[in-house]
Amino acid sequence: MLSCDDKEEKQSWDSKPFAVERNVKGVAFKFCLLNEQGQPATVFRKGENITFQFQITNKTGRSFYYNAYECAYADDFFSVVDASGKTLGKSYESLPQTDIGIAAYPFNNDDKYTFKVKWLHSEQEIVQGEDFEYKIIKREPFKSGNYYTTFTHKFRLFGIPETKDLEIDEQVFKINFKVK
Repeated sequence: MLSCDDKEEKQSWDSKPFAVERNVKGVAFKFCLLNEQGQPATVFRKGENITFQFQITNKTGRSFYYNAYECAYADDFFSVVDASGKTLGKSYESLPQTDIGIAAYPFNNDDKYTFKVKWLHSEQEIVQGEDFEYKIIKREPFKSGNYYTTFTHKFRLFGIPETKDLEIDEQVFKINFKVK
């Protein structure tokens, strides 16, 4: 786990189940990989389906507006890279989002947004991944080896009339994982 001052953690390929968790300015972040039983993991069996999960929770005690979907549209969000540095990509394509204005996205104290995306999908074309709808990209199971997933994002929560905006500097989220 990280403190709010850490930009990127040091993690071995064979580490114990691991989640990147940090609280920055009262906003809690959690990024983890889940095994087929829904438990955080970093070591998986060959052929096992891996679920990528990112959650952001408002613990500031204040209300904001926040469009959480911006990070899901980033090219590196839930993207996978192998140990040689070859980008394998991600298993989804973001669907167009209707621009309806920031006031459509209230983010009150204790509210949370959760994004969940599996690496392997059934034949279903459009999938609801918790608070996020996406189109699948067919992927092959991971071969045995070392991989990592990482993304970087700057967060901005918009204040309601009584609250100032809250900006969180660029955060790096990275998890190394192994397939045996």
